[in-house]
Amino acid sequence: MMFPTNREGWVAIVDDDASIRQALARVLSVSGISARTFGSAEQYLSQLGPDGPVCLVLDVHLPGRNGFALRDELEARGVAPPIIFISALDEKSLQKLSQGPNSTHYLQKPFDSRVLLSLVCEHFTSVDSVSKAG
Repeated sequence: MMFPTNREGWVAIVDDDASIRQALARVLSVSGISARTFGSAEQYLSQLGPDGPVCLVLDVHLPGRNGFALRDELEARGVAPPIIFISALDEKSLQKLSQGPNSTHYLQKPFDSRVLLSLVCEHFTSVDSVSKAG
């Protein structure tokens, strides 16, 4: 599997479980991918700047604003990156709700970290293709 090395960009991880945030950030970091973690949708929105993430790993079930509400807010602002939804629940209704123009995948926890890495790398590859074409 090709990992993005020496590439600019970062991945946002939004999950209310600190151990999940740390584990996912570690998996990405070991693979040479920069990650920033957020404990809530509100925390992510409050720290969102002009250099948004290449993609967003987003827990569906968050306190306050849930993952779908965050996606809707980002889409309304026109700043929604590609999203990889994650959830401990295997609900078909959640999988349908996770589909959208910027919602690319739905992973049920626990998931194989190699699957997450592969999905994240796809987004770095697509960003590289766009920047080379432009």
